[in-house]
Amino acid sequence: MRLPYPARFLTVLMIIGFVLAACATQSGDGSPGESTAESAAGTSAPAPSAAAEEPNELLVLEWGGYEAEEFWTDFKSAHPDTDVTFEFGDTDANILAQMQGGSQADIFHFYTGWQQFYVDEGLVQEIDTSKLTNWDKVPAEYQELGQIDGKQYFVPWDWGFTSILYNTEQVDEVTSWDALFNEDYAGHISMWNDGPGAVAVSSYINGWDETALTDDQLAQIEQDWIDQKPLNAFYWSGEYTDLCPAVQDGTIWVAYAWQGCYATALAAGDPVAYANPEEGRNSWVGLYGISADSDSPELALEFLDQKLAETSCANAVTLFYYGCANGDVMSSIDDPVLIEAFGLDDPSILESTNFTPLVTEEQREAWTAMWERVQAN
Repeated sequence: MRLPYPARFLTVLMIIGFVLAACATQSGDGSPGESTAESAAGTSAPAPSAAAEEPNELLVLEWGGYEAEEFWTDFKSAHPDTDVTFEFGDTDANILAQMQGGSQADIFHFYTGWQQFYVDEGLVQEIDTSKLTNWDKVPAEYQELGQIDGKQYFVPWDWGFTSILYNTEQVDEVTSWDALFNEDYAGHISMWNDGPGAVAVSSYINGWDETALTDDQLAQIEQDWIDQKPLNAFYWSGEYTDLCPAVQDGTIWVAYAWQGCYATALAAGDPVAYANPEEGRNSWVGLYGISADSDSPELALEFLDQKLAETSCANAVTLFYYGCANGDVMSSIDDPVLIEAFGLDDPSILESTNFTPLVTEEQREAWTAMWERVQAN
């Protein structure tokens, strides 16, 4: 989905294409890529005894693209006879709805901000991290994101930043999120099409706690984005289908963006920079949980452990420009583009990063409704 695609990304797209051609079609559209198929592992050897009494199969509720074997290759090598299949969601809300609706998935993948819902509704089981051989490679900051009330329910895996991506030939250094509201860049700004994202940006600018907004503050946020609308060239939905091509052809000068597009443009030699706003960047983290109803919880736990292993994690970094929760993998990166994209030369960057907070269902619904009104205005 990257335009233009890095060569390594083309490789994984070809692999995904072969998977799609061989498997049954199923709707799915999510991050980091798009897919509409189920994928299954082959068979050849007996499963390890740890899960010998469990069904030797796993169903993963996933985002399209992550079903490619490159992203679970360590488990594939260790469990060549396990039948791994996938079903897909295209938003966090959709994935939660599938789990609430009785999905038979053993494992599900979602992003920070939704943890509490799964625990409160009894959809996830606690994880025994003593059984995870790669757990000590996960930085404490990421481990804690998978905890609720001191208990570990989720395993972090992929992560990235959100900040302001800007064209250095058209824009002076960006030091604040308020660049998205700068009239000097009218017609060359692009905001992500997402209500919670818009609320986060406004909260950063105003110094508000987004988890404790008053009705008046939310009304001001709505009006601010209505006023910003004429400055906005378009609201993007796909980082690599909508946003990145427009950044690379010079249409967009200032954008709310994840680091993937920044890395793609930087690698291509485009005149871009990725801001470190005074209010802090945002960071999102992908989490995996094991369903409370899984018939193969031990096998599922081994799957998550192997997701954290070196090869699977490294592939997330080199193929999709996403970070991975294995700290050893991240510290071994020597590609200058990736070092810059992930801020690996700044050991304090996480200290000034805003991790997506837990919010209530009522808050998310209110923010989504607010954004719909902005769009309709």
